[in-house]
Amino acid sequence: MRANSKEAQTNTNTDVPSIEQTENIGLGEVIIEDSQKPDFDDVIEKDVLKWVKEQLNKERKRITTMGSKSIAVDVKNTGIVKEEEPVKIINRLELNTNFNFDRVGQILISDSVEVPMKKGYRYINVLLFANNPVPLIVPYVYQESTENKLTEWLFINNQFSRSRHTIKEFNTL
Repeated sequence: MRANSKEAQTNTNTDVPSIEQTENIGLGEVIIEDSQKPDFDDVIEKDVLKWVKEQLNKERKRITTMGSKSIAVDVKNTGIVKEEEPVKIINRLELNTNFNFDRVGQILISDSVEVPMKKGYRYINVLLFANNPVPLIVPYVYQESTENKLTEWLFINNQFSRSRHTIKEFNTL
């Protein structure tokens, strides 16, 4: 990560209800995915995907030149869950791995950059550290919002195991 990356200490909460249960227990509404919005543009989305892969590869190359390693994790789907009172945005990532995200003890988040072909959207690299010194690196694109502080995370693996993490503190490196 860059020298001015944010380091976060996390708390893990594995008692996370499924998305299907959120309506009944007050977790909030699942925000509609981009592909369901009327202004969805398949060409722009393909350009965004290509650009994200380039950004991820640049960061992985930078990490390698510094003598470290990382393991890129494919993103299957992303979205946000919005809790009301107090308003809280949970960044939900479905990832193409069998990794048990309950093992994550530290999250590093890069500074965000604007997605050039999609106004109002930002890109970050999310590094997940567990007991292994080699972190998982996950690309993440999100819509800019004053409500989304990037402190609430929900990771879902291929077995649909869910792991909720709350970042309690950001430190600038």
